[in-house]
Amino acid sequence: ALVAHLSVLLATAAYSYAGGALQRALAGGPALAGGPLAGRAHVAWPRMALSEHDRRFVAWAAEKAPDALAKVELAVFEPLGLRGLRATKYVKAKEESIVWPASLALEVTTGMRAPANVSKPLWAESAWYTQLAILLLRRSAEGPGGALAPWVDALPREFDTPYGWSDDEVEALHYPALREAVARQREEWAKIHSGMAVGGVDCTQAELEWALHCVRSRAFSGAYEGSTYQQRVGLFGFIVLLTVLYPLLSMGSWSQALGGAVTGLIFIVARDVISPRVLELKRYVLCPLVDMLNHDGTIPSDVEYRVFTNTYAVSADAAVPAGEQVRISYGPRSNDQLLQFHGFVEKGCVHDSYILTRFLEHVDSIAGVSDSALDTLEKEGLLQALRRGIRVGNDGKCDEASVLLAERLSVALGGSKKALELLLGACRLEKQALPTSYEEDKVQLKQFGSSSKRKAAGSDRGFSPAQSSEQGPRMQTILEFRVSKKMLLERAILELEASSAA
Repeated sequence: ALVAHLSVLLATAAYSYAGGALQRALAGGPALAGGPLAGRAHVAWPRMALSEHDRRFVAWAAEKAPDALAKVELAVFEPLGLRGLRATKYVKAKEESIVWPASLALEVTTGMRAPANVSKPLWAESAWYTQLAILLLRRSAEGPGGALAPWVDALPREFDTPYGWSDDEVEALHYPALREAVARQREEWAKIHSGMAVGGVDCTQAELEWALHCVRSRAFSGAYEGSTYQQRVGLFGFIVLLTVLYPLLSMGSWSQALGGAVTGLIFIVARDVISPRVLELKRYVLCPLVDMLNHDGTIPSDVEYRVFTNTYAVSADAAVPAGEQVRISYGPRSNDQLLQFHGFVEKGCVHDSYILTRFLEHVDSIAGVSDSALDTLEKEGLLQALRRGIRVGNDGKCDEASVLLAERLSVALGGSKKALELLLGACRLEKQALPTSYEEDKVQLKQFGSSSKRKAAGSDRGFSPAQSSEQGPRMQTILEFRVSKKMLLERAILELEASSAA
């Protein structure tokens, strides 16, 4: 019986490895994907009507995945002209709005082998978004005859994010944390491109930036089960075949064969259910149609991978009447992330935060930070965290980690200032250092909105498209961002003042 169990188990393992190798060898072709929503994205720019590419995509989707368009349609929503998905019938809360075949999507997974003609070192050292960008570039290079060509052609070609703004425009955000994040992004993407040619990926800097923009703004992630749908089907079939042949070839009894089959099934469960949770295996996916859903951070939602149908199913906790836009949450993203990667600011963002990257600098002005205090913090492994800054949440309260950092800093300074004093003083200095106030930005944003309405009506004859970006949508985005961040800072000061008075 033990021999029977081991023979089926080893045969199952061998088949599993062969199936995995085949999938990895074809990773440059149609990828298989899935996972619950962790934060995917759709860029709000450029604002556009349905184009010929959009219509080709709809026709292709209707042919390849007719069920996907059973409840939604591609549409443009006024007054901003945003492309998105509209419900064609009433969609109940928690009801699936889209079902899309996973075979028509791009995916990378933890431990996935390098595609053909891509060097193993480049692939292994690349982040998930670089790997997905490589797969997308390959699909783009296939041209009009490619398997996913209608979807690739319908992807945005331009992205209005801070990555492509001038230094003055990034500075106009009045937010050091995002300025530093954009600088790191530019440096990283330049480094990624420098390694592409050496790693066997032929692309220009502009082509790579396009692919990375698409991935960072449209991909979602989730748990990876350890094997693909096709591999599981093949494994089950292989186990059934061995179970039947084992007694027929007089290798053992039927009970031994069934015992071996159970062992094989346990192996699959352990590999695809238990191991991924222990090892925290991840999958990252670019999925047509799903990537065209716009964002609402207040709507809990999921993109679920269905193992037995090898599809993605999108659902949300909010019902959508026919004719209304279908939205999902991209995950717990602050306006820092939404603007940096998606090009828009969410008003009243429930996941927003303010990061004081100059906290240590402000504390030095308040209490003086000696070299011995810095040495103490470095020995405790806290100095780098303090230099990254403290975080104020949407409710105006510092998160637990920030409070603990402030407390440790207070101790390192000899207790001359309490943590609460350091936090409040730093927030006040941050406010004083800003070029404009929260109130001034609110007034300017309101005036800008009135001016935009006059231009749309044709009454602002003095407006010229050649004027600075302050006369266009980008400046409105900048002002919206400034207002959202300075509101959090004001809220934090009020919260800390109330705590100090208590």
